[in-house]
Amino acid sequence: MNILLVTNYFEPDQGASSIILTRLARKLSQRGHKVTVLTSLPNYPHGRILDGYRGKFVVVENRDGIRVIQTWLWATPSPRISRKLISQISFMCTAILRGLGIPRPDVVLIGAGQPMFTSIAGAFLSRIKRVPYVLDVHDLWPDHMLTIGVMTEKHPAYRAARWVVDRIYNGASRIVALTPYLEKVIQGYITDKSKTQTVYSGVDLQRFQPGLDSKPFRAKYNLGDARIVAYIGTLGTAYDCLGMMETAKRFADRSDVLFVIMGTGTQQQVVRERLAKGDLPNVRWIEWVDYAEMPQAWVATSIAFWALHNHPLHHGAIGTKMYEAMASGVPVAVALEGVVADVLRESGGGLSAPFGDFDTLTANIARLLDDPDFYRQCSQNARTYAEQHFSMEKAVDAYENALQIALSTGDTR
Repeated sequence: MNILLVTNYFEPDQGASSIILTRLARKLSQRGHKVTVLTSLPNYPHGRILDGYRGKFVVVENRDGIRVIQTWLWATPSPRISRKLISQISFMCTAILRGLGIPRPDVVLIGAGQPMFTSIAGAFLSRIKRVPYVLDVHDLWPDHMLTIGVMTEKHPAYRAARWVVDRIYNGASRIVALTPYLEKVIQGYITDKSKTQTVYSGVDLQRFQPGLDSKPFRAKYNLGDARIVAYIGTLGTAYDCLGMMETAKRFADRSDVLFVIMGTGTQQQVVRERLAKGDLPNVRWIEWVDYAEMPQAWVATSIAFWALHNHPLHHGAIGTKMYEAMASGVPVAVALEGVVADVLRESGGGLSAPFGDFDTLTANIARLLDDPDFYRQCSQNARTYAEQHFSMEKAVDAYENALQIALSTGDTR
């Protein structure tokens, strides 16, 4: 197949979507497919176009046999939604303009169907070139705007966005959802429910595994010999960062335990202000860890933990951190409900508490720290479950199959 991947996230950008889509493009290319990527100039997560790309409108590179076309966007480090939207709209415009000159592919894959404007660009190019498109949905948009209280369902902007996104959903030949919950929600917006499928994005089980040497990572970031309870990922609005740090405070008298936050995002100011109070000596914040170091970061971690705010959409959230932690044999302790809690119960790879129940989250972390036999069993269970369910190769099989089905139907809607 000749595949055009349209996405706002691709290497050298960091972050989960970039990692997933870059890996997918490489695997599809290795299987003999011709892959062209239409993406933005690298700017994520810091909101600044990287040196070497700055001041250019289009940069075209060949990476491992993949043609990567990167177009200009107005990058911004601001967490304000209005500025983020302007940035996304600017990429939509330049992607459409440059995309018109790309030779006609067999099928378009729109990667990480959020933000909405990337999906608009991909769907538009699909229509112009009269080829089908497959939509890859990692987040629900504009539903996300409801979770953070920016809009209501009656807001004119939400209603307009809802109409556009529903048209994109219904126009897709296939829709790949990251979790069963996302698939179920999407099915409520479309007429042909048979075209959806759930595909866990998976993890490289060779790269992420127990037993790697974590000493260089610990030394680089001066983490000492304490057992690490870590949050590794983007500090997005869905996460209850204050609740997580209050949980860490309950372990302040334990010199054998260190809580480490690794990541930046829209909530980084919340983290910075809370740490500035000076009453969390057992909490370290490493603002960014390069993805090349991530396997060592996980092996240095004893327990992965996080908490989400209570909202129906958050029941369906499952991040890359879940796959990587379990593949690395790291037990997980969370305060949330939904698909992650279901996986932990099914796998025995950790413990979950309800939304906002930090007493139970604290007790669960303490049990993992203080019960060696239970900890060892959770670690083994996590790795076993990852091997059985989160194989990267199985995920690529599913994406390849979805693209082939779209191509065979020839549905350009």
